[in-house]
Order: sequence, then C-alpha cells, then structure tokens
Amino acid sequence: MHTGVINFKENITFPDVVPAALCFDSFIKDIERREAREQTIKAEFYRFLLKKIQAYPDVHQPIDPYAAYKYESVLELVYTALSTTLEDERSFYWALATPLPDKVIYCTTAFERFITAESNEIMKALEQDADGFKAQQVEFAYRVILEKLYHFPSYLRTDTVYKRINPDTGLMKYYRIHTDTSYVTVKAKGQLPELNPELIESYLYEGAGADVLEKALPLSMFRFEGFSTITIEDYTAQQAIENVRIALVNHSSEQLETYNLVINSLQALAGDPDIDFGLLPFLRVNGKLIFDGNECYNSIIIKSAKDAGMARESFYSLVDNYLKNPRAVFFSSITREKKERYFFLRTLSEAGVQSYAVLPVYYNQRLAGVMEIYSRKKILFYETLLSKLETVIPLLAQLLQETAEKFDAQIEALIKDKFTTLQPAVEWKFNEVAWNYLQASGEDHEQAEMATVQFSEVFPLYGAIDIRNSTIARNNALQNDAELLKRVLSETIADLEAIPVLETSMRFKHLSESWLHRIDTMMETHDEAALKGYFQNVVNPVLLHLKDEHPEVADILARYETTVDEINGEGFKHRRALEHSIKLINNSLNNYFMKAQAALHNIYPCYFEKFRTDGIEYDIFTGQSLSPDKPFTVQVLRDFRSWQLMSMIEIARLTEALLPFMSLPLKTTQLIFVHSTPIDITFRLDERRFDVEGAYNIRYEVIKKRIDKVLIKGTEERLTQPGKIAIVYFTDQEAAEYKAYARAFQQQNMLAQDIEELELDELQGVSGLRALRVSVIF
Repeated sequence: MHTGVINFKENITFPDVVPAALCFDSFIKDIERREAREQTIKAEFYRFLLKKIQAYPDVHQPIDPYAAYKYESVLELVYTALSTTLEDERSFYWALATPLPDKVIYCTTAFERFITAESNEIMKALEQDADGFKAQQVEFAYRVILEKLYHFPSYLRTDTVYKRINPDTGLMKYYRIHTDTSYVTVKAKGQLPELNPELIESYLYEGAGADVLEKALPLSMFRFEGFSTITIEDYTAQQAIENVRIALVNHSSEQLETYNLVINSLQALAGDPDIDFGLLPFLRVNGKLIFDGNECYNSIIIKSAKDAGMARESFYSLVDNYLKNPRAVFFSSITREKKERYFFLRTLSEAGVQSYAVLPVYYNQRLAGVMEIYSRKKILFYETLLSKLETVIPLLAQLLQETAEKFDAQIEALIKDKFTTLQPAVEWKFNEVAWNYLQASGEDHEQAEMATVQFSEVFPLYGAIDIRNSTIARNNALQNDAELLKRVLSETIADLEAIPVLETSMRFKHLSESWLHRIDTMMETHDEAALKGYFQNVVNPVLLHLKDEHPEVADILARYETTVDEINGEGFKHRRALEHSIKLINNSLNNYFMKAQAALHNIYPCYFEKFRTDGIEYDIFTGQSLSPDKPFTVQVLRDFRSWQLMSMIEIARLTEALLPFMSLPLKTTQLIFVHSTPIDITFRLDERRFDVEGAYNIRYEVIKKRIDKVLIKGTEERLTQPGKIAIVYFTDQEAAEYKAYARAFQQQNMLAQDIEELELDELQGVSGLRALRVSVIF
C-alpha cells in the first residue's frame, strides 16, 4: 500500500469549489450501526475495527490530508473493510481521497503505479484545462448535493473515462474512474432551498450546465465532510461498444470513416492487434444482391476476390449457396486441403489470411449482412473471442441495416428528378430556372449552370407544438417495460433450471447472470434500441433454439414468448401506450395542417414546411417574391399572423380534447416566434429544402433553435407551458399587434383575460427577447 498525498491540483491555482474536511466520522458511525445489527461472524470483525480505530481519540476530528500518514493503521482498516477479502492490492486499483476527490491520501500499489505511470500526461492535461477541471469539480459537487440532500439517484453521476494507447499492443485502452461518495456527508448552512423540478430536469436530463443551479443553490452554502474512495477498472470492452454506438448515431457522416471507427472498436474489444474484422452489408437492387458498391469493400473476402480476379459468377454462386443456409463458419487455419475443398479460401490465402470466420448478422430476424473475423499473422480460436463480441452484435446489425437503407435511399434519390413534390407557391420558380437552364445548355452545354432558386424579402412565421416531458415519459416507459421483461426472463430461466433432463443448470445460471446484467446496463442508460436488439438477437434465439431441441419446454416458454411480443405483449405495454399517445397527437396535428394549408393559400401564396419532432415545428414563408403578379400588403401579413394565433388556439384545444383517448396522457405546449424583418430563402440541392440565406438572416434560425426551453427572466420557469400560448418577440410594435389579435379572440371566448408580459433570459448570442403568454379557454 502507498501512504502519501497525490495532489491533482498541485500546479493549479483555483480555490476549492466547496469547503471540505477529511474525516472518518461517517465511516465509524456506519460500522457502529452494522455491528449493532449484525448476527453473523462479521460482528466480530466490526468490533475489531472499532477497537483499533478507538486507539486514535482524535480520529473523529477533521484531519489535514498531508498529516493523514499518521493514521496509517486507520487507513488500512478502512481499505480492509471496503475491499473484498480476495482482492490483491498489487492488481486492484483503489484509493482513499478527500471528500472532493482532488487529493489521494492512501492507495493500493496498483493505483499508485497507474497514477505514477500516467502522472505527466494527467497533470499536463489538468494544467492545460484548469477551467475544465474546475467545471468537473463543480459538476461533481452538485451531483453529490442533489443525491445526498435532494435524494436524486446516485447512478445519475457520470464516471470519468480515461484513455491511453497500450504500448504493448498499440491499441487504445480505456479506464473508468469511479468515485464512491458513500462516506461523504453534505452539510448545508441555513435552511435548504426548494428547487424547481424543471430546473433539475434541465440539469440532470437535458444537458444544461451547472450554472443553472448556481443562483438557486450556491456552493458556498455547503460543506463536505468525510472521505471518498476511487476505483479504476479496465473499461475497454464497454467503451468499445459505446464507440460503435456513437459511430452508429453519426452514420449520416462519411460512411468509410464510420466503418473504420467500428472496426477499430472491434479490435479494441478483441484486445489483439493481430485480429482484423470485415463487415459486409447485403445490398439489393430489384431484390438481387450486389457487391460492387463502396459499402462492400470493408469485407476482406470482397477485396481478395476482386484482387484475385475471381469470376463474378463463381462469387455470386458462393453467396447464393450461403444464403440457402446462413450460419457461422470457422476456419481456424487455412490448410491446403481446405483450399482444395473451398475455392474462396484460395483467394483469402493469396491475400495473406491465415485464419478466417464469417458470422451471419440478423436485424429483425432478417439477414442484414455478415461479420468477418480474420488474421494474417496467427491461427485463431474463436470461442473466447465470440463471447467478447456477443454484446456488440445487435449494434452491428443496426449498422448493416442502416447501410442498406441508405443505399436504397440513394437509389431512390437518383431515380427522382432534381425537383419533385414541390408546393404550388414555389413550383413556378423551379420551372423558370429549369427552362433557363435548358435554354443555356442548348446554346453552350459545357458552360451552362443551374441557377439558384431563391426568394428575397419573404416574411417568416415560426411555430412549435411540443409534447411536454416526452423524454421523461419515454424513459419511464422503457424502465417499466424492462423491469417486467427482466422479471419474466428470470422466472423463465428459473423454471428451465428445474428440469433435470436438460442437464444445463449451470449454463442457465451463467446466462441468467450475463443477460440480467446487460439488461440492467441498458435500463440505466435508457438505451431502448440496444435493449430491443439484445432480446431479438441474443436472448430470443437461444430460447427458441432450446425449444426446437426440447419440445417439452414449450409450455414454460409460452409466457415468455407472449410477453416479448412487440405488438401485444406485456413487455412493450408502456412503450406502446406512449407511442400511441404521441402518434395520436402527431397524426391529429398532421391532419390539421394538411387542411390548414388550403386556408393559408387563400390568404396569399406561401411556402409551408413542417418538421417532425416529439410534436411539430413549422415555418411559413410568404411575401411579394413568391407571387410577383399579386400585390402583397401589410394587411396580408396581419392576416397570416392572426391565423397563426387562431391555429395555436385550435391546436391547444385539439390536443386537450385528445387526452381521454390517449393510452398515456400527454400535454402540449404552443410557441410562436415573431420576426418582423423579411429574410431571403434559398433552395439547397444537398438537403432538398429551403434554407435562410445571409449572416443576418441566419440569426432567425439561431433564435428558433434556442427559444424552445427559454426561461422567464429571474426565475427557473420555462416560458412554454401546457394550456398556454407563448409569443416571443423583440419590439413593442410586435407586442401591440399580437395583443390586438389576442383581444379579438378573448371577445370570442377563446382566450382567457390573463395576458402576461414577460422578459426572458438571455440566450447565447441573443438578448432582448420578450414574450406574451395567454391561457386558452377549453
């Protein structure tokens, strides 16, 4: 063991973010409680601990970290109590630190070796990003306060992941640094403030920074006492899987880069630089597989077949035979006999491959492609490797499926003309541009360019209907469903273990522990896609195979199969209820806007574009340039704005009326943003949509994206609230105009008499925002 201070703030000069004192009082009290209620031999151990600690009368008092070495016996007792008996301190990364863990005062030999080996890089990184380190400590302090005093669950605290290149393998290694604050006590000076739930929601679930808490909950009013413990574990496997998930989320970016990231992550997961991977998505044109696309050249068998000049017919015959019976195929070594039997192994051998395996990858029970494992340097034994890869297979299935869908979308986009499904208000402009292009290309084909489709000086109207707390509702639904799935799976495995004829109880016990651990992990991260894929691609195939081999277990598996049925099963009940409610709202909104567009065009030609979120956002653009032959007046703009307010009233009433028909009651908020200055919009060929043009006009888009969760100035209350319409504006003239519209609807008994005039918090790059808010009469 190592006694001595390792100070992570040694070369950083900022004060402690929260007052803190190192002491062992909370640990001693915990041991006393355990000793009083323990009925086993552990009680003797607890009494031994207390007797040894009592030899230090001042141990209850705050201790200077640099004088902690005087209490080495106490430190050793704490380590003994908090670590498992069989842990070897030479390989166990463990440390005891100050309450805010910036100073380590006692640690295992393994921890000290790790920190010493990495100290230069760690200290240099902390010095270069002192502000970032301070922000991490502030974040840590608030998470502890929210856990200890406001009882928010501790799993919300994010561990730190540290990465380094393994000098032996050249592969990236990841370590998770976990800080346990079980023996940290938080004391508040004065009465504990009450916190707005929406403030906590924005901080814990929506990624808001700690600054949202600083006014309501200044750190200066708290004091930390006790000690924290730090453990470090090899997190390479988990982080490799997370990297695959991140690559999957960013799959819209460069495809080659995505596949390289995934393959690098698979190598890190395998932990061996001599093992390589290939991924081959099954792409189809008119139902027939094709392998000539760039997407397929991540596969070693495709590359080697092309390099060796393998006949196209031979390769497609090989694939057709495989598709008749897709299965895992392993060639630990490629011998002369095997090459004579399997002609494709000759091309792999010529490419230097010594060991090769191919595994089918399924997405929703449909073959999405294959994963290859191979090595040019060694003979591979795949059993241990496959167990490491088990958890990543569902993500690879999703990647291969999305590659196929992206390929289909590219084919579809090429089939369509450049300008299709255009709204009548703008179609004339595309016709004009197309005709001018044809004329120019007829005269000088090489010099002809397609002109940009642009409309100048149009007035934007933006509205947003958002489903309040949809993220929380989605997480709760997943949690409830997953708990049931987990319970039914556990009961099913227990029933299977009770059947002597299977003689596989130990295997089932291992599966149970492995499966339930993975499900718990996915529940904690609210990863619905991974959970769904895990059941479909890992759990279900094993149980269905067991049913095929042992028909006598059919009755035991019947309840499980009923539960995991996505359409009718209890294991999807809460998510179905949520999706039913969201779908009901969005379908109703889509139907409303579909009918509303006719009314809008009766006012004046306009371009209407809506975006699907958990709710609906929309832009309406109108102005003289959209219809050069029809005069556009101030009254036309007023008619649009009046219609927009009226439509939000109708939408609020519509969604409120849907509540009795929802499986899970969800409410909506309604938001209007007033932008009186006309802007220019241009059709972007790359995204096939209109976008604002010019630096000043882009400000309109920036504001749109930031006002969704804007707070009322001086409060922690969101502007948007269910049952109310919020109107964001800049000028008094805009406010007066919308007040007039609101008074007209008040006279019609559609709006309440409670028009609020509100100042809003400044947003990044945006100041001076104000708002009106008024309640809808249902």
